[in-house]
Amino acid sequence: MRVVSNRGTAIVPEYSEGAIKLKMVDENDKEIESIEMDLESASLLTTLLDYGAISAENITKDFKKDGVMLRRIKDIGTCFAGNGNRVSIAILPADERRSASILIGFHKGNNHSSIILKPKKVAYLSKILTKLIISNL
Repeated sequence: MRVVSNRGTAIVPEYSEGAIKLKMVDENDKEIESIEMDLESASLLTTLLDYGAISAENITKDFKKDGVMLRRIKDIGTCFAGNGNRVSIAILPADERRSASILIGFHKGNNHSSIILKPKKVAYLSKILTKLIISNL
């Protein structure tokens, strides 16, 4: 299973020997970056993803309905995956042309890669991760 952004980049979650591996791949399935985390860290990541999806939907609703505009990127949180690696979640603001989106960043040392997803796709990614975690307990 994979979750694909509007630009073709995808996140592919996999289970591997007691850990969850998140791979970011391009349109040709070439790996851009990957991060491996234990099941507990992956569980925290699902919570951050769910919170990010709900917050992004509320930000879009507030903008479309009441004209309240988020001026800057809203940081949701960071999940540490070990070995100094981390996954960060943030919300990009809504405006006249687009709804709020979620930025998922992979950080390994000095290397940083990111993908932008709509809230529905982030919620779907969270459910895929949850299923992987539960089926491997």
